[in-house]
Amino acid sequence: MCIDFFFTTCPPCITTSPMYKTTFQNFGCNQEDIFFIAIDVGDTDQEVIAYENSVLGGSPGYPSVSGVDGGGNAVTTTYGIGAYPTYILIAPNQQIVEQDMWPISNAGTFTTFFAGHGLSPIACSTVGLNDPNASEESISVYPNPANDLIQITAPQDAQEVRIYNAIGQTVFNKRAIEIKRGIDISRFENGVYFIEVFTNERSYTTKFVKD
Repeated sequence: MCIDFFFTTCPPCITTSPMYKTTFQNFGCNQEDIFFIAIDVGDTDQEVIAYENSVLGGSPGYPSVSGVDGGGNAVTTTYGIGAYPTYILIAPNQQIVEQDMWPISNAGTFTTFFAGHGLSPIACSTVGLNDPNASEESISVYPNPANDLIQITAPQDAQEVRIYNAIGQTVFNKRAIEIKRGIDISRFENGVYFIEVFTNERSYTTKFVKD
């Protein structure tokens, strides 16, 4: 997982966010080996949306969590972030392998950091989570936001379902065949979560809010 810690009036964030978006696209658009997310501090959902529209030309494709409404403030405190932007890389074992990827001069800078951890660029799939015409090849969660039970729509060959909190910890992991009546999230803390559904050939990711 790669995390971009930012806030909407931060000049270096405004400069490097487009490079982060390009890197997201260069490394599979959250459909391959690395998952990208941006976590804001101090701003509302509307302010983050306005930032995406003005700086990134609309939704960048990866999830963005606002500080005030989305719980980003608590996440930045947990990670002890003191400078912005801070770009970190987390291994599958949840160990931080790059604490602060900086300076960032272009998208290739990220590629250089990633190469040291066995990650190579890979093209985005032509059909995937962010394709509006991909309803038969993606997943969705409802209701969203939710407070007790969520239902998932997913491809018929789904094998496994995992849920991660905003700091990348696995809070749920079951075989898809075991999930018949939805997933009980009543004991989850309020905040943003990510669901990853694995099929025989690939994985799909989307987010939901527990409130």
